Order: sequence, then C-alpha cells, then structure tokens
Amino acid sequence: MKKLIGPLVLAVMLLGLISGCSNNDSEEAEEVERITPVETDVVEKGDLSIERKIVGRTTPANTSQIIPRSPGELVALNVEKGDRVKKGDAIGQVDAQNSQSQVELQKNAVEQAGKQLENARISRRQAALGVENAKKQLDAAKQAQQAQAQQSKGQEQAAYQQYEQAKELAEQTKKLADEGTIPEVLYQQAKSRADQAYAQYEQAKNQQVPSSAEIEQAEAQVDQAKSQLNQAEVGVEQAELQVEQAQVQLNQAQEQASNNTIYAGASGEITSLEAQVGDMVSNQQPIGAIVALNPMTVEATVTSDQLNLFEEGQEIDVDINGVEEPVTSTVDYVASVPNDTGLYPVEATIDNESEEVKPGTMATFLLPETVVADTFLVPTEAVVEESGEAYIYKIVDEKSEKIAVTIVEAQSETTAIEGEITAGAEIVTTGQLTLTDGAKVSIIKEDA
Repeated sequence: MKKLIGPLVLAVMLLGLISGCSNNDSEEAEEVERITPVETDVVEKGDLSIERKIVGRTTPANTSQIIPRSPGELVALNVEKGDRVKKGDAIGQVDAQNSQSQVELQKNAVEQAGKQLENARISRRQAALGVENAKKQLDAAKQAQQAQAQQSKGQEQAAYQQYEQAKELAEQTKKLADEGTIPEVLYQQAKSRADQAYAQYEQAKNQQVPSSAEIEQAEAQVDQAKSQLNQAEVGVEQAELQVEQAQVQLNQAQEQASNNTIYAGASGEITSLEAQVGDMVSNQQPIGAIVALNPMTVEATVTSDQLNLFEEGQEIDVDINGVEEPVTSTVDYVASVPNDTGLYPVEATIDNESEEVKPGTMATFLLPETVVADTFLVPTEAVVEESGEAYIYKIVDEKSEKIAVTIVEAQSETTAIEGEITAGAEIVTTGQLTLTDGAKVSIIKEDA
C-alpha cells in the first residue's frame, strides 16, 4: 500500500477549491467542472492475515548442579556467585594431597617397568644373536667333518693304487726270478714293498670316520641358545604386561586425583554457592548451581484451540521485552495433555549467544493466521459505508467509478472485499467522501 498524505492537507486543499467564490460569480462557478484531489492505491490479491499473540516467559534451557566427584575438605574455590563460567572450567579443589602422592608413586612404577622392559628387549636381542652364532658354529663343524671325510677317502684310494702297483710289480719280479732272469733277492725286495703298500692301504681303509662330537656339541649349543631366546621372549612379554599394569594404575591414580578438582558441567552463570573453603563436601550433595543462558527457552501455556498453532520443529518469531527486533525461535515441545490448570505447555528455543535475553523476561509468540485466503485486499480507508451498503471508487480515465463491494473481513489497515473489481485497479483512498460516480479527479502524487 502506498504511503498516505495526511487528511489535514487535503482538507485545506478542498476548502481552497470550494471557497473564494462570491455570490455574484456563483452562476459562472457552476459552469466550471469540479475537480476533486484524491490519493490512490491499488487493489491486491492475496490472503488476509492477522497476528495472534501468545504471551510467555523466558527460562534457562538448562540448570547444572555443581557436585564434587569425591568427598573431602574444600581447599580451593575459584568462583563467586554471579560469575560466568565455561563448561570444563575448574571451579574448586577438594584436598588431594594423598592422591598426588599416589600419582607420583605410580609414575615411578611406570618408569621402572619401562626400564625393565628395555632390559628384557636387550636380553632378547642378545639371545637372538646367540642363536645365530650357534648356528654358524654348527655349520662350520659340519663343513669340517665333511672335509675330513673327503680327505680320508682320498688317502684310502691313493694307498690302494700304490698297493696295486706294488703287487703287480712283485708278481712280475717273481715270474722273472722263477725263470732265473733276475736274482731272487730282487723279488724279495719287490714283495716286501708290496706288503708295505698293502699295510698302508689297510691302515688307510680302516681309518675311523671323523668323530661327530664337535657337531653334537654345536647342536647342543644351538638348542641352548634357542632356549635362552624363548626365555628372553617370555621376559619381554612379562615386562610389557608390567608396563601395562603400571600404566593402568597410574591412570587410576590420575583419575582419582582429577576427581578432586570440581569442574563446571555447563557454560553459564553461577547462581548459587552453598560451600566455602574449609567446608567438608560430599559427592552426593551439590554445592552450587550453574544456569545456562544460551540457548534460552520460551515457555507458554495455551488453550486447546490455540494448540494447533504450534508444531514441533516450527520456527516462530518472538517479541521479547528489552530486545529491539523479534527473534526466531524453534518449537521443541508441544504438550499432548494439559497441566493442572487445564492448559497445554509449549516450549521453544532461541539462540542467546550474546546473552541479551535474561531469564524471566516476558516473551510474546507472534503467530500469523490467515483469516481470508485468496481474496481482494484494499486499504480499509478506501471502503465507504453508507446506508448499510459498501462501495469503493475506482479511477478510470481521471474519473471516479463507484463500485459496490461486499466486506468479507475488515482489519484496521486492510479489508478483504468481493465485487466487480480486478487486482491492480487504482482506487481512491483519500478524498472519496466528497466524490460522486463519474466525478473528475486529480491524483495527488506523494512526495519524492
């Protein structure tokens, strides 16, 4: 709708146009066609809505109790009532002297277990090296035995060849001696050499296979080294288990020590403190409370007729006292049964990062509701009611056209109507009270 010019200005202009004519000039004035200055707007097509308002109040979305995790004497308190804290901030301390001693003891135990583990790993490396060296010694003994056996076989074969040669020479010599070709003494010498060669062959043949004692000894050393390696592996596993156990005990001691620190369970404002330094506190009784200011909850109670205006997940604007602009809320709870008063609680959440909204502040849900859908909408001041009838003036070729309408729903600023009218038609909003059907008009333009 266009911005309207005040009726006072129009009244002055109308008076100026109407007055100033003398009785002597009345006949001449009647001959001049009257032009009425008017303001206009256009007809719109749409829904006529009203804004329902449901009043509620803001409440903290969460209140967190401050409860020590272990009983004892409160030896430190880091906050005061009204302080702002963040989740995880240290609020106070319960006597932790004994717990800290246990932490130090367990740290030493972890360190000692770590050293034992390192020693066990060194022993394992040494045992593995011992197995490797024993295997090398076994291989060397086997190679030596094989070489010695090969050497004995060669000596036996050489002695046999020498015996065969000596034997053949003795046989040839005997034949010659029997024939008288050579003296008998030569045969005896040849026979003696053959016998010596045979004795050497027998000696070489009967020579014992090299002893396997060295190999057996080397194999025993390998077995012993492997056994030591297995023991070293067991030692490492036990040392690793001791480290794990020591670490678990350290973690438990640290957890117990950390339980002596009182932490904030939520971000917000300290609204109460019920203990002082030196008091004995319990892990069953809260010593204070933290009110979370972000987000904030808007609570209201509605009738059964208003209940269908709310739906979980719905976004609704909320007007909050002390906040200039409406804020957007998200409905997160709509009761299905009434409370003791017969009304239905509804809750919505608003973002309050700046903490501008305070708990207990009046907050109003702004709920637009369609009264008439898909209708013609005109400024309420454009409708003239007279003798039980309603009409408006449409501008056609700088003249007014009176159109009868039916009022469907009237609001202070906008009225829904029915009648022979179209969306976009230009209608009179100011000056219509002096108009007649077909009167010539002058449209007053609003100031730039």
